[in-house]
Amino acid sequence: MAEFKSKYPELGFYVGDVFKSFKNGVFKTEEPDEIKILSELADVTRIDKPTEEDAPKPAAKKQTRKSSTK
Repeated sequence: MAEFKSKYPELGFYVGDVFKSFKNGVFKTEEPDEIKILSELADVTRIDKPTEEDAPKPAAKKQTRKSSTK
């Protein structure tokens, strides 16, 4: 679920022909079209940044120890 915060408590926007609005400056959605439009608005910030667990992690490199031959 994506959660967005607006500078304005009742900011409104359109998704196609449908009017949507923030309630108390917050808007939650799972709709990809709404997320795309909200991500492009200047007065809106996404506040549910994906955590590191959600993002794919790069493969860990094996540490190898070099033996010293002194």
